[in-house]
Amino acid sequence: MKSILIAKLTSLGDIIFALPMVDDLQRQFPEVQIDWLVDAQFAELPAMHSGIRRVISVPLRGFKKRTHKANLQGVFAAVKQLRMEQYDVVLDCHGMIKSALLSKAAHADAIIGPPDARLGEAIARYAYDRQVMPDSQLPGTEWYRAFAGLAMNYDVHDAPSLGLKTPSFTPDWLPTQQPFVLCFHAASKAEKQWPMAYWAQLLQALEQAGITAILPWGSEHEHQVAQQIAAASTLAVVPPRMSLSQITSLIQRADWSIGVDTGLTHLAESLHCHSVALYTQTDAKSYHPDWNVHAYSLGGGGVIPLPEQVLAILGIAPCRMN
Repeated sequence: MKSILIAKLTSLGDIIFALPMVDDLQRQFPEVQIDWLVDAQFAELPAMHSGIRRVISVPLRGFKKRTHKANLQGVFAAVKQLRMEQYDVVLDCHGMIKSALLSKAAHADAIIGPPDARLGEAIARYAYDRQVMPDSQLPGTEWYRAFAGLAMNYDVHDAPSLGLKTPSFTPDWLPTQQPFVLCFHAASKAEKQWPMAYWAQLLQALEQAGITAILPWGSEHEHQVAQQIAAASTLAVVPPRMSLSQITSLIQRADWSIGVDTGLTHLAESLHCHSVALYTQTDAKSYHPDWNVHAYSLGGGGVIPLPEQVLAILGIAPCRMN
């Protein structure tokens, strides 16, 4: 086995779940070269993995907003990169038309995709030479690891490894005299968000315990929400916008990461860091990393977790309201 292309384009959380495939594959095939096909918006994440030779990014999400000349040029450039290598196999674990077409554009002896039930678009199946079917009840990370194992004929046994290498990041605004907690409040869907009043109660209790809450953001709307939440605590910090590698560095230094069902929360879990995931509608069993003893999941299935539950995990008394 000489070279493998993994096609997993989006989203942040799904790419995080899929990344442990790289270490698994390299344990089985020590000489293999692995490339990763990803949407340009998330290219920074696989680029942090030392086991990935090339990250081939394609600006697909730009087409949702407008078809721009630069986006077309980016797609053509990605196809050109794909055709530079003769792959033994393409593992398309994305399962949609866009990933299937890009997989077909690559020179590959075989393209292996997910089962029909897992396809986002059924027509994608016609691009595959073979489909493999992991247990549908497996949580996110284990499903992707099983997918690669079935595709490449090996069993998965060891605990997953994300394999990210992050640069040091020590900004001036980072507290040096007290512990800090990262609060990931933003979610892709409104039903995944935690009530603002609950965030306020949490931050007030953290302040009472002398703990700084840091609220990262990625859009202007998220910035405004972060500022509204931060108003509940004099110790809260709304930092400048950060890159994914900078946030990853902070996650590894934070005392805790607390967040809704979003990619950054899953990143903290996958890095074996202390974390609390706040689920509302999603079933926590689908994502909870049983292999991380420092990761906690609350709520889910229509049950919204309470601030008191989070504070109990942190070992902090609730703030007494006057």
